[in-house]
Amino acid sequence: MPTIPTFTAKSSITSEPSSVVSDIKLSPRSTMASALLPAANQVQAYAIKKRDNEEKLQAKKTLLDLKAESDKIVESQKNNPNEQESINVWKTNFQNLSKNKIANIQNKRIKKLVEDSLSLEESESIYHLKTNSFKAYEKESIQIYNDKINMDVAKYKGTDNAILKVKYKEELYRDATDFNNEHELGSSDLENRLKTIDASLLFVDSDYTIGLGFNNAAETIAKLDSSIDGASFINDEIFSNNIFASYNQKINDLTVKGDPNADYDEAERLLSQLESFERYTGSKVVSGDREVKFANLRQRLLTEKVSHDSLVMKIRMGEEFEEYNKNQKSILNAEFFNALDARFNKSANKEKAEEATFEYDQRIELYLSSNPDASLFETQQYSRDLRLNLIDKYQEIDIQTITAFNLEENKFNVIREARDVNRSYTEYKTDPSAKNILKTLAKLNGYLDESGKPDVEMFMNDYTKILKQRQEG
Repeated sequence: MPTIPTFTAKSSITSEPSSVVSDIKLSPRSTMASALLPAANQVQAYAIKKRDNEEKLQAKKTLLDLKAESDKIVESQKNNPNEQESINVWKTNFQNLSKNKIANIQNKRIKKLVEDSLSLEESESIYHLKTNSFKAYEKESIQIYNDKINMDVAKYKGTDNAILKVKYKEELYRDATDFNNEHELGSSDLENRLKTIDASLLFVDSDYTIGLGFNNAAETIAKLDSSIDGASFINDEIFSNNIFASYNQKINDLTVKGDPNADYDEAERLLSQLESFERYTGSKVVSGDREVKFANLRQRLLTEKVSHDSLVMKIRMGEEFEEYNKNQKSILNAEFFNALDARFNKSANKEKAEEATFEYDQRIELYLSSNPDASLFETQQYSRDLRLNLIDKYQEIDIQTITAFNLEENKFNVIREARDVNRSYTEYKTDPSAKNILKTLAKLNGYLDESGKPDVEMFMNDYTKILKQRQEG
């Protein structure tokens, strides 16, 4: 077998270094691990940035929730004019909410972000609270001022006492001055406020003067206007519109068609006064668009006056007739029934009285609707004759033979047996001058001759035919 060569060292192992020493050093950048360091650093930086962004996002969500709650509290105090009170309400409610919200945040970094941002939210909310409080205060102050002015103007308008008028005017001036000083609005504002008051009182006095109905109303108003130099702060258009409105309202109040208290003559006088009204500057009230309004107003008065007079007369006639009619009906009822008289207090008497008065009412209503132009005398005459005829009718007829009055079902209002009618007709033929139910029926139903006497023959011609038809039916 071949022999394996072996190596035999010629020297022993020592602690001395090798005779050949290398000066090459290991560079950290020359290894694989070191080559990965930049990427690792980038990954780490990204992770930190991602964490920060996520925490910022979470902090923003929390802040948005808190802001929404803050806005609700701010809105609830929107109309509170007390600035400090509104701020205290916000602090009390919002601080409790924010503390509870922050206490539930576990991440310290998120908690710090939220806490740092809340100081800005507080400043913003307080700013809005102060702004809203001022606006609310301003609004409330203006409302109170306007209400007070209107109240004092109303008091001024409601009195004709000269001393009280001066007192109320001074109150109005004082209110304007106090408001101006409170809000530091300056002299120009105060001057305008006082002029506005003067203008309002001028129109109040003008309206009152027109309402008095004096012939010199226009002159009086012109003097009032001139005394305050109204033209310097009330232009002609505004002045004319207000004066026209006052006259128009007064005229309308006087001209309610059909009202017994209406006064169309006075309205016409005021209309004439308005037509010639001139301001102390010479400006005419009835001018421009008001000319058309005036023409329409004049035409309405002329048209209504005629129909008003006729309507008032009818109303007056109606009232007089109603009283007369009531008396006739009462007499008719008493003819058949009297609860205090044993002769007339039976049930049959009461029934006959009810039937008679019912027919009376029906016939009166029919007459009035058919004769709307009848005079008072004519209606009263018809009422009286109707009463007398119904007394004749119901005195001669038993209640059992009478039906309720019904124009649709019973043209002649009485149902009688044919033999009864024939008997009455025979009696009439024997003595036409004697009292007979057929005369009454003929008269009640309008069967009259040229002299106004009941035409029994004409009545019987129609009545017999109707009775026959009813018998056949």
